[in-house]
Amino acid sequence: MIDITFKTDKFNLSVVGSDFINDCCFGEDLSNWLASELPSTGVTADIICMEDFGWANLAEYQGASYLMCVAGNSDEDPANPNYGEWHVMLERGRTFMQKLLGKNKIASSDPIVGRVAQVLRDAGFANVAVEP
Repeated sequence: MIDITFKTDKFNLSVVGSDFINDCCFGEDLSNWLASELPSTGVTADIICMEDFGWANLAEYQGASYLMCVAGNSDEDPANPNYGEWHVMLERGRTFMQKLLGKNKIASSDPIVGRVAQVLRDAGFANVAVEP
């Protein structure tokens, strides 16, 4: 799995929704934003569902499919309650045999990683970093 981290206050990290599975299911607005921004780079993305940690999305690029999950943690600054660190976690879809043999794993050099990171940088988010 590749984890792309960044900081912003553009997305909700302070208001717990009545539909949240638990108190940390933030990320629906980030998922929607990514799904609207990524197509300009050739990546398609669709929102799948809320998870117990954030949101899960499906992304496709150059014929490969990816699970793209988002999650965030507030810095808990009362003056800016939505400011915090976000994670966009990418995992390449693989067959059972590929998983068994350890093949076709995602790497930081995978083209989708650069596309997602660039969208985040172009939006002006702080501290965009790719972590293997």
